[in-house]
Amino acid sequence: MVSRDVLQKKFRIFIWLTLFILVMEVAGGIFTNSLALLSDAAHVFVDLIAILLAYFSIRLSGKVPTKKFTFGYHRAEILTASVNGIILIFITFYIFYESYIRFLSPQPIKGLEMLVIAVVGLLANLYVAMKMQGYEKQNLNVRGAYLHVLSDLITSIGVIASAVLIFITNNYIFDSIISAVIGLFVLMQSLRLIKESAFILMESTPESIDLEKLSGDIQSIKGVKEVHDLHVWSISSDVNALSSHILIDAKNMASMNNVVSKINGMVKEKYNITHTTIQSECESCVDGRKKHIH
Repeated sequence: MVSRDVLQKKFRIFIWLTLFILVMEVAGGIFTNSLALLSDAAHVFVDLIAILLAYFSIRLSGKVPTKKFTFGYHRAEILTASVNGIILIFITFYIFYESYIRFLSPQPIKGLEMLVIAVVGLLANLYVAMKMQGYEKQNLNVRGAYLHVLSDLITSIGVIASAVLIFITNNYIFDSIISAVIGLFVLMQSLRLIKESAFILMESTPESIDLEKLSGDIQSIKGVKEVHDLHVWSISSDVNALSSHILIDAKNMASMNNVVSKINGMVKEKYNITHTTIQSECESCVDGRKKHIH
């Protein structure tokens, strides 16, 4: 498992590279008059947000919780994602509007320069994706950023295809068509970003966790008789929490603690649940009376 410090150093490089791609494509889009490049820049902006969120999530996860913020500062990531998702929707609608105007009246575009800028952007994205590969298996938030970068590789190829077609045919309509397709792609990602943020704020069960299967896995642990009041939610995109009542068939406190320890280990390893609150209930403890431990 790579340390947080190493991940933070890597992500600072990813952030600067993605920012370079963003500035280059915005400047290139204005210089070449290419809406497709500007649309791809909007998509790169989504990637930059994802990478920044992953970076700050790694940093925030290392901060000590306070009396006011007992879970730490993980939710700051979700609030930022929600705001950025809404902003991106407005950007997308502007892209659609410009695509429509240019479709009706295509404007001259510097196809060769557009192609060179798109290729440089593709190579930079490819470098970030290759360097990020491997780390995405250790952190769900990093995996999200990695998938964003991979999707940007696809849109970069679309911009290159548009530039090649414009250069060969001298038909500028391809720029508006590709930009509309990229705009649709950005819109879908923005809506997904808002949806995932809303689900986390509403404390819904994470999509990656099947509550019935989780309950069955807990009950399969020796000593567990019943699971009820099971709740699983996300504190942030890669921090999951669980609370539950567990009826345990144990003869003494030591046995109960051992069962709870096994449950904690299983849910952490199999479901990436790192925060647990388990109320164990025992019918046959040391003195034969029902006891509760928290």
